[in-house]
Amino acid sequence: MMAWIPCSTVVRTGAAAIAIYGLLILAALAGVRPLSCPLGSIAVEPGSSIQAAVDRSGEGAVLCLKKGVHRAQAVRPRARQHFHGEGETVLNGSLLLERFTREERYWVARSQLQRVAQHGECLPSAPACNHPQAVFMDDKPMTRVPSKDALATGEFYVDYASGRIFLVDDPTVHKVEVTIAAFAFESSAADVLIDNLTVEKYGSRAQKGAIHAREGLRWVIENCVAQLNSGAGISVGTGTRVRGCDVHHNGQIGIEGEGKDILIDGNRIWSNNIYGFDPEWEAGGVKIAISNGVTFRGNRVTDNNGVGLWCDIECRNVLFEDNFVENNLYSGIFHEISFNAVIRRNVVRHNGRGRGWFWYADILVAASEGVEVTGNTVTIEPGGCGIMLIDQGRRSEKGATYKTSNNTIHANEMTFEGAPCAGGASDTKRGEENFSIISTGNNQFDGNTYRVRSTSGPTRFVWGRDVTDWAGFRRRGLERNGRLLLDESPEGLPPKPGPESMPSR
Repeated sequence: MMAWIPCSTVVRTGAAAIAIYGLLILAALAGVRPLSCPLGSIAVEPGSSIQAAVDRSGEGAVLCLKKGVHRAQAVRPRARQHFHGEGETVLNGSLLLERFTREERYWVARSQLQRVAQHGECLPSAPACNHPQAVFMDDKPMTRVPSKDALATGEFYVDYASGRIFLVDDPTVHKVEVTIAAFAFESSAADVLIDNLTVEKYGSRAQKGAIHAREGLRWVIENCVAQLNSGAGISVGTGTRVRGCDVHHNGQIGIEGEGKDILIDGNRIWSNNIYGFDPEWEAGGVKIAISNGVTFRGNRVTDNNGVGLWCDIECRNVLFEDNFVENNLYSGIFHEISFNAVIRRNVVRHNGRGRGWFWYADILVAASEGVEVTGNTVTIEPGGCGIMLIDQGRRSEKGATYKTSNNTIHANEMTFEGAPCAGGASDTKRGEENFSIISTGNNQFDGNTYRVRSTSGPTRFVWGRDVTDWAGFRRRGLERNGRLLLDESPEGLPPKPGPESMPSR
């Protein structure tokens, strides 16, 4: 099971190595299981109303959603209700489109359509990313276009005025589905459990999950699959636990939310932001904001079109530990305009392909204070930066300036496949309050190991606005106990990863 992590990429004590490998095995096994529901649970067959069963059974009921496809169900749980699946239980937020007519070069179907407001910022290459309405052909999302005149194979056009959907692909030899429900689970109830279910093809808008726990308290979401939903797969709130879930190919982001005491543990989070939301707005693997007490532990976070793990805006008391974070378009781990955090014992590799300047380092701490980064194993592809502090001179809504201060980066191992790059950079102008905060704000790099190839090119260490070499970095009082090691051969460098593919149905 662990063939995807070459043993040479992690240098640890035996106990620490066993611990993180064990967690990553659990993440690789995330998702639904072939288990029966608890004895005495209330059975709900496909085609029956789950909401009716919720209302009949009342608070504290245990429901068994029987295996099969439950279509277009939108459930508002009551307090302490449990929802169990049987491994092959699927909540599908779409309807089948089966009656098409031919009009000129188009195949046309009438359908009940979602009318959800657009939300979120798109990349120029994907201007329709924030329309929640989606169409699937043989379980693969089609691309929405703004005009039927431009329709090509693999695309669809929606005419809301007439309630019609246009294709050019022949639907008579394919399964075609259109989203109709905006969420699978959503309510303000406390202590809800969602277990062993697949939730897919919901027309959730951006920043809202198909499983939406943001307004609830202490929801537990475990051993689930959240895939092919238009916005987020899962939204979390205060007390939410997301454990052992497989969250992938969602339109905007895998997991998002805010609150207190949040745990995201042992999940596989991969290939999210398939619709082309702007990652600098919010897109990718996971983004939590305005939260206190957040733990990201033992997750496998790969191939997301954006940041891998991101805590942004007034996050406090955050722990990123024992995660495997690889091949994400922007930074692997990002702590931004926030406070106290520990980033430790993570394996972080080949992130930041959307890079520019010193942004999108594999591990990035920006405009934040009180962060310890330690014990991480980082592999950086050519042109990238390993671990970076960046100060932006940003202000809070109350007008205070965020300080990049009191941050300690120590005992990490970085392996560079190109020229090395690390340190602390200032993105402020001379005379501004934070101009010298990198050098005067009690920030420290020490005891880190930098492995580089002898042919990799000049080193690029930055401190404030000064870009220097290894000797210059040390003259500034940094890395007194650090090591820069030249590797004369590529042996020991991990292979460059390829993207994961969506599992077949």
